[in-house]
Amino acid sequence: MNSIRKLISCGYILIFMFIGIIIYCYKHEWQKLESLEKENQAADELRQKINELNFHLTGLSLLGETVLEWNKDERGHYHAKRMAIDSMLCNFRRTYPTERIDSVRYLLEDKERQMLSIVRILDKQQAVNKKIADQVPVIAQKSVQEQPKKPKRKGFLGIFGKKEEVKPTATATMLHSLNKNIISEQKAQSRRLSERADSLAEHNAELNRQLQELIRQIDEKVQIDLKNRENKISLMRKESLMQIGSLTGFVLLLLIISYITIYRDAKQIKQYKCKTAELIGQLKQSIQQNEALIVSRKKAVHTITHELRTPLTTITGYTELLRKECSNGNNVHFLQSIQQSSDRMRDMLNTLLDFFRLDNGKEQPRLSPCRISTIAHTLETEFMPIAMNRGLSLTVKNENDAVVLTDKERIIQIGNNLLSNAIKFTEEGGVSLTTGYTDGVLILIVEDTGTGMTEDEQQRVFGAFERLSNAAAKDGFGLGLAIVHNIVTMLHGTIRLDSDKGNGSRFIVKIPMQKAEDVPKKEIQTCIHQKDRNLNVAAIDNDEVLLLMLKEMYAQDGIHCDTCTDTGELMEMVRRKEYNLLLTDLNMPSINGFELLELLRSSNVGNSQTIPVVVATASGSCDVEELLERGFAGCLFKPFSISELMEVSDKCAIKNTQDSKPDFSALLSYGNEAVMLEKLITETEKEMQAVRDAATRNDLQELDALTHHLRSSWEILRADQPLRILYGVLHGKAMPEESELSHAVTAVLNMGAEIIRQAKEERRKYENG
Repeated sequence: MNSIRKLISCGYILIFMFIGIIIYCYKHEWQKLESLEKENQAADELRQKINELNFHLTGLSLLGETVLEWNKDERGHYHAKRMAIDSMLCNFRRTYPTERIDSVRYLLEDKERQMLSIVRILDKQQAVNKKIADQVPVIAQKSVQEQPKKPKRKGFLGIFGKKEEVKPTATATMLHSLNKNIISEQKAQSRRLSERADSLAEHNAELNRQLQELIRQIDEKVQIDLKNRENKISLMRKESLMQIGSLTGFVLLLLIISYITIYRDAKQIKQYKCKTAELIGQLKQSIQQNEALIVSRKKAVHTITHELRTPLTTITGYTELLRKECSNGNNVHFLQSIQQSSDRMRDMLNTLLDFFRLDNGKEQPRLSPCRISTIAHTLETEFMPIAMNRGLSLTVKNENDAVVLTDKERIIQIGNNLLSNAIKFTEEGGVSLTTGYTDGVLILIVEDTGTGMTEDEQQRVFGAFERLSNAAAKDGFGLGLAIVHNIVTMLHGTIRLDSDKGNGSRFIVKIPMQKAEDVPKKEIQTCIHQKDRNLNVAAIDNDEVLLLMLKEMYAQDGIHCDTCTDTGELMEMVRRKEYNLLLTDLNMPSINGFELLELLRSSNVGNSQTIPVVVATASGSCDVEELLERGFAGCLFKPFSISELMEVSDKCAIKNTQDSKPDFSALLSYGNEAVMLEKLITETEKEMQAVRDAATRNDLQELDALTHHLRSSWEILRADQPLRILYGVLHGKAMPEESELSHAVTAVLNMGAEIIRQAKEERRKYENG
C-alpha cells in the first residue's frame, strides 16, 4: 500500500513539474515576444523618423529652389529648417556611424553658406543696377546742358593748320567711366556667381548622394532587423511548439500511466477491502465473544469475591463465638478446623479480588515515607517461623537504610508473595532476601534452592492462573506471581527471573523511587493523600460492612461521612444537615437507586432537591451514559479504589466556599441553645479582635497560635476552610508574602463576622420561640 502511494505521489510530482516547465516556457516565450515587440516599435519609430527626415529635406530643397527670390525672413526660415534637420540627423547617431551623419550635416551647413553667398552676390548686382539707375538720369540732364564745340584749325586763318581735336565732354567722360566700372563689376559678380553656382551644384550633388546613401542604408538596416526579428519569432514559435507539444505529450502519457496504475491499484485495494471487511467481521465476532467471556469472568470473580466473603465473615465470627462457649475438646477441634478452612478460603478470595482490581487498573500507589530496613524486618518477622517449621534457612540482608517515598504495603506484598512461593517450592536448603537502594532504585532480590524452572515455564510463570507441574499439589489459584508482576508494573518497575531446572530460582525486582528528603514537603503531603477537603458526605447501603469501608476510605482523606441503611434515616440526616454529596447503592432490598433519586428530588427536606447523588453498582447491565441521563451526578463500579472514590467525590460534590454558612447543629445538640450561641458570639468577637491585632503587628507566631486555637471550634461548625488556608500560608514559606497573608487573614475575619451574624439570627429564633 505504501509503495502504491509513493508511486502515485511520484507521478503527480512529475506532472506538476512538467506543468511548471510548460508555464515557464509560456512565460519565457511571452517575454521574448514582448522584447521583439519593443524592437519592432523601435524600428517603426526609426522608419517614422526617416520619413519625417525625407519630408523636411524635401521642404528644405524646395525652399532652396527659390534662393534668387529670398528675403531676410526666408533666410531665417531656411536656417531654422536646416537646424531642425540637423537635430534630426543627430538622433540617428545611435543607429548609424557618427562620421557619416556629421558629413551630411557639414554638407547641409556648407550648402546654406553657399546659398547665402549667392544671395549676397545677387544683392550686390541689385545694388549696381540701382547705382546705374540713379546715375543715368543725372548724366542725361547734364548732357543736355552742354553744347558741343566745333574743332578749329591751327595756323594762319586756320587754313593750313590741323584741326584741333574735340575734347570729350564731361557727360561723355562720366558715361565712359560708369560703363567701364559697371562692366568690370558685372564681370566680377558674374564670375563669383558662376563660381558659387558651380560649388553649390557640386555640394548639392554630393549632399543628395550622401543623403540617398544614408537613407538607403538606414532603411536597409531596418529591413534587415525586421527580417531577423520575423525569423526569430518564427523560430521561437517552432521551438515553443516543439517544447510544449513534447511536454504536453509526456504529461498526457504520465496521466495515462497514472490512470492505469491507479485503476489497477484501486481494483486491488477493493479486493483487499473485501477481504479486510471479512476479516474485520470475523475479528468483531471474536472480540464480542472475548468481551462476553471477559464480562462473564468479571461477573464470576465479582460474585466469588463479594458474595462468598460475607458468609465467610459470618462463619468466622460465629466460629470464634462458639470456641468461647464450647468446652468439649472435639467440638473445639472441629471449630478450629472450620476456622482454619474459613481463613484459608478468605485469603484465597482476597488474593483473587486483589488480582482482579490490579488487572482492571482499580488500584493506585499510596505513597508515604518508609525506611527500607523496616520492610526487610517485617518480612523477616513474618516468614522466619514459617521457614523454620519447614526446616529451611531464611537469610535476610538489608544493604541500605534509606528513607524512601513509596507504597510500603505493596512493596511488602511483593516480598510476601515471592518469599511465600520460594518457601512453598523449596524442599531443602534455604531462601534469602536482599534489599537495597542504589541510584534512586529500590532493589529486592529473593533466591531459593528449590526445583527451579525450565525456559518454557519461565515464560508462563507470570501469567494469571498459571500452575506449573510442581504446584499441582499446592493450594492457591496460581495468581501470586501475576499479582507481583501487576504491582511492579503499577509502580513503574521491572522484575527479572533467573532460573535453571533443579538449581533454584532468583527473582530481581527494581522499582524507581525517591528519597523522602529529596521530595518537597508539599509533594509528600499530596502523595499520602493528606488533602484538605471540607466536605460532608452521606452514604446509604444495605451492606453495613461496605458502609464501614466507605467511612474508613473517606476518613483517610479527612472527609466526614455519615452512613445509614434505610431511607427514613437518610431523610432525617438530610433534614438535620446540609450534605455536599450522597452515595447510594443501585440495588437495595427496600428501594433501588432510581426510586431513591426520585424521592429526593420530589421532597422538600434540606437540600434533597439539589444534592448530587453518586450511584455505586456492580451490575453490568447499566452503563455510565444511561445512569447520567437518569439524573445521577456520577457512577462508581464495584469494586472501586480510594483514588476512584476521591476522584468522583471531588468532581461531583458541591464545593464549600469560604463564605459558606456555618453549621450550628453539632453545637446546639447539647441543649441550652441561647446560652451557647451567646457565648459563641462573645468569644468569636474577642478572637477576631485578637486576629486583627496580630495581623496589624505582623506577629506570625501569634497568628499561628490563634489559628490552632480557632480550628478546633470552627471544625465543629464546618467553617474551618479559611483557617486551613491561613495555616498553609503561615507554614508554606519561610516568610509569606504580605498580599497573600493579608488575603488569608481577611478571609478568616469575614468568616468570623459571618459566624457572629448567623449566631445572632439563630439566637433571636430561640429567644422569640
